[in-house]
Amino acid sequence: MHKLLSLLCFFVLTFAHAQPPALELTPRGFEPVQVTIPATPNEKLIEISRAWAAGMKRNNKGVDVTDVNENAMTISAFKKNAFFIRNKGEMFEYTIRYSMKLNFYNTYYTMQFIVSDIYTDVDVLVKYKLPDYFNAEGNLKEGYADLKPSLERTVNELSASYYEFIVNYR
Repeated sequence: MHKLLSLLCFFVLTFAHAQPPALELTPRGFEPVQVTIPATPNEKLIEISRAWAAGMKRNNKGVDVTDVNENAMTISAFKKNAFFIRNKGEMFEYTIRYSMKLNFYNTYYTMQFIVSDIYTDVDVLVKYKLPDYFNAEGNLKEGYADLKPSLERTVNELSASYYEFIVNYR
């Protein structure tokens, strides 16, 4: 029984460790993260990243790959229903235009997730940027409590999707 429990703990810890770190929304947006991966040449990581972006094109409009060099690239796209807020019991969903700035270092990559624009569910650009939803103390303004968990869930799903693709596609 002790060996079985030890083996179970090993698998749980391995699985828990093999995930990208969670991105957390701050008044400045999302801080860059460093993600450990199996050793892979940078050229292969760029090729795999392009394939992931191409796959994202089927589900999202406006997927672009830019600023590609020997160890970096940027993937930009739109994400419908990226977050929501509630006002007087009514839910409002928003689309975001985002960029994932990626830098590759053979055994890890860094990712900076940037939300550049916010749109209503009918594709009208919102004047607010992410910092505008926070007060001077760094807390969400009243009425926007649902924004942080819903946007973090979306961003972390995108981050995990990218990570899974990189690790499994190699």
